[in-house]
Amino acid sequence: MNEKIEYGFWFWSHKLAGILAMLAELSKYKLDEIEIGIIQNDLKGTNDELNQWTNYPLYGKYFKMDLQFAYDAEEKLDMIHIKIKTNSILKEKLEALNLFQCMFTKLEKEN
Repeated sequence: MNEKIEYGFWFWSHKLAGILAMLAELSKYKLDEIEIGIIQNDLKGTNDELNQWTNYPLYGKYFKMDLQFAYDAEEKLDMIHIKIKTNSILKEKLEALNLFQCMFTKLEKEN
């Protein structure tokens, strides 16, 4: 089964590194600090309601994820909207990741 899905959710901006680390783990992608910095920098000037997004692909060992990020129009720099296009096999795991991240005030990337 190689169907594609798009799954999206919002999260507080300070969780970006933790969210990226979990997505990288799902796809078996080696994420580094430089890439996190690139995504943070590329977020400048984005706005979900104005359809101004930044894109970043994760070409993992198991799955490819096309990620889109934008700051939330109302919450500004405090909240990020993410859209993930990937294999439908990951849908339940992405839903679980979203529920998981909502339960925690902080998510930090392990070094």
